[in-house]
Amino acid sequence: MSPMQQLNARQRRQMMKWHQSHGANVPATCAQFGVSRATLYRWLARQAAYPGEPLRAQSRRPHTKRAPTWSRGEFTRLCDLTMAHPTWGRGRLTAALTAQTGTSRSPATVGRMLARMRAKCPICRERDGRHDQGQHVLDKAILQIGLEMPLVPPPPDPEKTARHRETAAIVREAQALIRRPR
Repeated sequence: MSPMQQLNARQRRQMMKWHQSHGANVPATCAQFGVSRATLYRWLARQAAYPGEPLRAQSRRPHTKRAPTWSRGEFTRLCDLTMAHPTWGRGRLTAALTAQTGTSRSPATVGRMLARMRAKCPICRERDGRHDQGQHVLDKAILQIGLEMPLVPPPPDPEKTARHRETAAIVREAQALIRRPR
């Protein structure tokens, strides 16, 4: 095995059998299978904790995702800036956003906002950095009348369900008016 090769569950099981049959010699097992001592000790600990479980690779992905720290208004302004200046990077966009909103955001935060926008804009639902101008105009109008809509929809709350239905009905009516040919 090469030193950086990932072992699958079957190979790890073979390594544990080899380790036990050769007197639990850690340096010899590491040399034989090309793994570090720390890795072998971690797998031995996992095997001791869960003896019947296979030694599968575990995900390194975080268990919790960072919640957005920006408001919908900031996100809308950033969308407007990217539509007006499509060649600007996150440094210029950060400076322009700070000038417009008065709140200071780091370039990394603006980069996360841009990444979310590129994947799927939460306002107009377009992908790959494209935007629907009508949806953004509608979103500004909704913000102006005071119906603050979250970027991520909250879990249903029985007390707020009626208000959410009313807001959703207003948004549907406005979308129908925008899409109606003139």
